[in-house]
Amino acid sequence: MELSYSNNINVPQDFAFERATDFERFEKDGFGNLAPFEPRNDIRAPELGARWRTAAEFQGRPRRFSLELLALEAPGTMVLGNKSEKYDVEARFAFARSGDTETEFTFSLNAKAQSITGKLILQTIQLARARIVKSMQQDFDAMGERMEAAYQANS
Repeated sequence: MELSYSNNINVPQDFAFERATDFERFEKDGFGNLAPFEPRNDIRAPELGARWRTAAEFQGRPRRFSLELLALEAPGTMVLGNKSEKYDVEARFAFARSGDTETEFTFSLNAKAQSITGKLILQTIQLARARIVKSMQQDFDAMGERMEAAYQANS
């Protein structure tokens, strides 16, 4: 299963990347519809291998899952993922400079089932794809608006 999103954010690339990789804020406040990120190992972000447990509501119930920082290449790319016996998920956040104060943001999610249980989970998600895409778009649009407001407040 693949999902993607792209948008232009009216902030410099470095600023956008810094805000999107504010791991302390994620641990405290969460990200979009995700609950706060609870650290799960002694490795602390921005070091690769940092892991968290978080949750999101899906079909009226909270769903818990783990994330790991798989790649971090300032100021352009962050990859979070989860590799387990059930599924293999990779979420790539990319920030490309479009101008002095404009950044093209792209997000791509790639999920593959590794078991029968994983296939059932992904099929359930696929059935709710339109709702998930709409929620994802709202979360990322809001993220861009918060970045723009923070940049304007700091300028």
